[in-house]
Amino acid sequence: MILTCSFTLMLIEQAFMALPEFLTGAPFKKYQNEGTVVTAFSMAVLQELNSRNVPNPVAALREEVNYPFARKWRADLHLDLAAMKIFTPELSSYGYYQNNWLEAKYSRLNQEGKPSISGLVTTLLLLKDIVRICALPPDSSPGKESTSGRYLLHAYQGDPFQYFSLRRNSGKKRDEREWITSLLVQGASSIRSLDIHCEKSKTFESHVGKHTRLIRMSADVTNIAHSPRDPSADAYYIVLTRVDNFSIRVGSRCLGRRQGVIFGSHPDSARLVPAAIAQLLAD
Repeated sequence: MILTCSFTLMLIEQAFMALPEFLTGAPFKKYQNEGTVVTAFSMAVLQELNSRNVPNPVAALREEVNYPFARKWRADLHLDLAAMKIFTPELSSYGYYQNNWLEAKYSRLNQEGKPSISGLVTTLLLLKDIVRICALPPDSSPGKESTSGRYLLHAYQGDPFQYFSLRRNSGKKRDEREWITSLLVQGASSIRSLDIHCEKSKTFESHVGKHTRLIRMSADVTNIAHSPRDPSADAYYIVLTRVDNFSIRVGSRCLGRRQGVIFGSHPDSARLVPAAIAQLLAD
């Protein structure tokens, strides 16, 4: 974890700094069993809000919140920072937003020291989450400044790469799913394509959705990672992925953000695209 510039981070990133304490420190560790990373992160956020004397901090933080234009889907966490009254155009140029939506994944080992679910399923569920966090949050009309921050919080017991299927079958060869590394490594990274149209398995159809192959998506992300010295089963590799830019297209409709400004194929793309993608994603 790069700590030299941590004092410049905003509240979400600052709360993220506390996660190793909540997941592995004493006395927290002895209470950890099936607790989720969302609970730990929520506790860290509340602690940070209290330290800033934000009035009624609990009101700013909600778990399991429905996306307005995709009501069948819920974000793991929504954080409204309007009460902090600190936002300026200059601050927004750093990629910070008043409304923040977060999806989370928590991967653990079973009693035999193996990932609790298969690598392909873990891979596809993470793919599904990055699609959701880009496409489903409400946002401004095309041409206007974006209002919604998009975050993916993912934690892994031990080595994170052991949980994923890094390659897919493609005829007589196996292609690399390059986007996985882009979501795990520290720093800024560009996902040129999720290559959703290349996923042909029945497992993909049942966990992500057969018709999601129509989706074309790319994104620029910034990852902040807590990496232990030794990737043992007693420590977690924890990543906070902030979506900076993205572009997502389904059929003739597209929605995206570039340098903080929303763009889209229709005046109401911020409603049409989430609604369309919500219908494509498998339950």
